[in-house]
Amino acid sequence: MAELFLGKEDSGRPIVIKRILPHLSRQSTFVSMFIDEARIGSVAKHPNLVEVFELGQVGSDLFLVMEYLVGENLAGLVRRLVKRGERLQPALAAFLIAEVCDGLHAAHELSDERGERLELVHRDVSPQNIFITYGGDVKLLDFGVATAASRLTQTATGEVKGKYAYMSPEQCRGEALDRRSDIFSLGTVLYELTTLRRLFKRGNELKVMKAVCEEPIPRPTREVQDYPAVLEAICARALAHDREQRYASAAEMRADLLAAMTELAIDGDPHAALAATLARVFADRVVQKQQLVDRVNAGGPLDELLVAEVDEQVDVPVVSQHTATALSALRPKTPAERSATRKMRRLRALAVPIAVAAIAGAAVGGWLRMHRASAPALAADATPHVESVAPVTPVDPHVTLHVETVPSGATVLVDGRARGETPLDVPLDRGPTPVHVEVRATGFQSAAQDAAPDRDRGLDFTLTRAPIHAAPAKKPASKPGFHRFD
Repeated sequence: MAELFLGKEDSGRPIVIKRILPHLSRQSTFVSMFIDEARIGSVAKHPNLVEVFELGQVGSDLFLVMEYLVGENLAGLVRRLVKRGERLQPALAAFLIAEVCDGLHAAHELSDERGERLELVHRDVSPQNIFITYGGDVKLLDFGVATAASRLTQTATGEVKGKYAYMSPEQCRGEALDRRSDIFSLGTVLYELTTLRRLFKRGNELKVMKAVCEEPIPRPTREVQDYPAVLEAICARALAHDREQRYASAAEMRADLLAAMTELAIDGDPHAALAATLARVFADRVVQKQQLVDRVNAGGPLDELLVAEVDEQVDVPVVSQHTATALSALRPKTPAERSATRKMRRLRALAVPIAVAAIAGAAVGGWLRMHRASAPALAADATPHVESVAPVTPVDPHVTLHVETVPSGATVLVDGRARGETPLDVPLDRGPTPVHVEVRATGFQSAAQDAAPDRDRGLDFTLTRAPIHAAPAKKPASKPGFHRFD
């Protein structure tokens, strides 16, 4: 629905101009979609989201001014890795997708100017819309088909938007969507990035949707022999066909990815490691794009631009169609299921002593019957009296305190001791004495609350931004020159 141009501000800074196609600028549906994208971009301010500077109009032409990113999209990275016969370090792949999770969660949590939640769903989380800069930053792009509660355009029931091979089952069926649909899409991206295998690629769109909705997902360990179990568990939960069994939020998935990154170990700064990987894998493109930026900064002519997609002729292999064990069999249990499992274990633990007591009781009863038979003159008041005692269910000595913040990533301190970043499960000894829970985040005022660890409970904090001095208004881009991308 749009075309991209490279331009520059008066200061010389390169920018991207996204213009709605002329023949669509007269159709109200596409104009509304374009304005919706601009509205979302104007409030989506996050390091892992592409920045939209302004929405403009010249005559009948609508355009967006956006930041120019120097790097490659994830689709190109996967193809280049396949071409070179290389694989991304598992810890580095976990970091990359964790960065996407951070931006995606920020988008899911967006509110409008009135403070009302947008209930945004991206609907097009795919390798083409994940961008890695040569500096090692990760950005989620393109909210052109995102759905939100306050959009000017609403998707009709049964209408499908997005890339079929990265849709969730409910998205393929044209059902109402929530953020967990994006979780499934990101799980597909994680699977493909770490196995270098296309998960749902098939001969036609109908077969793709059938695979997404019905076919079992092969275990990554069937595709990659030394695939880490911790990443396989994350894939299993993100790719659950039943959305109730997936991660409830991108922040929750990010927490598991960061834990996996720590377990898998990565040397040094992951941003630097990612930048070094791109510098090596795309050495030719790094030089060419730097020369392009230099020409823009010098005001020189832009005779030819680089294509956005690289190595399109490279065919990424498809996953095994037949597998002994589907990935769904390895899905981690949800909190409710884990609670049910713990209760079942306690019941099993009680079953043994109860069974022993029952056997002993039966033996005593048998002995009494035999004794009465041999001694019928036994007086009634001489019959032994046994009181039944109800079994006592053991109490778990530990409880879990689940802490969440808006925004996520705040440091949690319990009685002054740092325990991790939100969203976070904090194990505590059960007891009546309240603990002091404080959350801190850079740029926000800290918040605190006392809670007694007498049961499993959750604490939610909405952090308020710390007061800052107003920055001078930014000068808008004026009449930028631009050159069309081929």
